[in-house]
Amino acid sequence: MPLPRLDALNIWREHVKVCRGTQPFSLHQNAFLVASQLNDIDPAELESIINEYGAPRRLHFKANFVEFECELVRRSASKNRYHDITCFIPYDGGYVGIQKPGYAGSGIFRAPSGGANLGESLRKAAVREMHEETGLDIQLIRFVLDLTLDVVCSDGVIPWRSLVFLVEATGGEMKPIDTHEIFDIRVVTREEMLGEITRFMEESGWGGFKYRAFLTKSFFERIDELGF
Repeated sequence: MPLPRLDALNIWREHVKVCRGTQPFSLHQNAFLVASQLNDIDPAELESIINEYGAPRRLHFKANFVEFECELVRRSASKNRYHDITCFIPYDGGYVGIQKPGYAGSGIFRAPSGGANLGESLRKAAVREMHEETGLDIQLIRFVLDLTLDVVCSDGVIPWRSLVFLVEATGGEMKPIDTHEIFDIRVVTREEMLGEITRFMEESGWGGFKYRAFLTKSFFERIDELGF
C-alpha cells in the first residue's frame, strides 16, 4: 500500500540526515522508498515491466545542482513528477544522442529522456517521448537501471528517479519532432559518450550533467555484464 505523501516526506527528511551523516540507517532503501512514493510511477506497472524486461540494477547518486537546474526540477515537481525515462537507442553503429537548446554548441549529446504524463503508462510514455525527441519508433528491450538521485539545492534536497532502458529502433527517421525541446541530434559512439562527452559533462559544473555522466557509465557497465 502506498504511503501517505506526508509519511513519505518524513522518510525523505530522515534520508537527508543520512546524506549528512547524522543517522546510521540504509541510504539506498530509503532513497528508493521515497522516490517511489513521491512520483506517479505505478508500482504494479513497474513490477510488470520488470517481469517483461528484466530486473534493473539499483543505484543512487547525489549532486549539487545550480539554481537554474533546481528551478527546472521544481517545475517538474510542481506537476507531481519526480522521474524520467531514459532510453539508449543503438543506431547506425552508435547511439542516438540529443542536444537541448540550453547547452547548444557544447559538444554534449546524451541519451534522450522524458517523463510520463498523469495517467500515462511508462511503456507509452517511453514510446511517445522517444518519437517526439528523436523521430524514431522504439521498442523496449531491457530494463537496465533504476536510479535515485538527490538533487541538492540551496533550499533543500529534491528526490528524483530515472528508469533507464536499452531499446530498439523499429521505424521512423532520426529527426526530432519537438524542435522546441531538441536543438540537435546525431549518432554518437560509445567511445565518445564515455570519453569526450563524459569529460565535458563532468567539467560543466552542472549537477545534472554529473548525474548523466554517472548514468551513462553505469548503463554501459551493466549491459556489458548482461552480454548485450
